[in-house]
Amino acid sequence: MEQEIKNAVGLGSPELVIESKPKPEPEPKSTVTIYDFGALLSKYEPPKKQR
Repeated sequence: MEQEIKNAVGLGSPELVIESKPKPEPEPKSTVTIYDFGALLSKYEPPKKQR
């Protein structure tokens, strides 16, 4: 009786494959805004020459 129940549910079937756990999604990378980019440019901009 127990074997019949397992077969009905599909537990006795060798066709079933245990699914692996889904991979966790990678953390989203921080985005750079145009303001951050502008600040970065001005930070590393060479000093302006005096006339």
